[in-house]
Amino acid sequence: EGVQKKTKVVEAEGHGTGWQFGNADAEGLKFGLWNALHTYKHYKESWTKIMRRCMKTDFSWELSAKKYEQVFHWAKMDDPFMKPWPFQ
Repeated sequence: EGVQKKTKVVEAEGHGTGWQFGNADAEGLKFGLWNALHTYKHYKESWTKIMRRCMKTDFSWELSAKKYEQVFHWAKMDDPFMKPWPFQ
């Protein structure tokens, strides 16, 4: 799993562990960093809660590997699906 899948968007209700940005480019990174810095600077209590949620979250490769193993297991359960479009 990548960072984007592990990072939950921080919402006003106090959920999440960070900020997602859709584009993997300079503007996307700038958007994510701006939101993080803005929260750090102007919403200290929210920043502290985000830090604590992050510290409680398991970001280990071991957990990711287990999730990938589960996906592969599910993939083997069904026959392959193929529609060679447009040659059906």
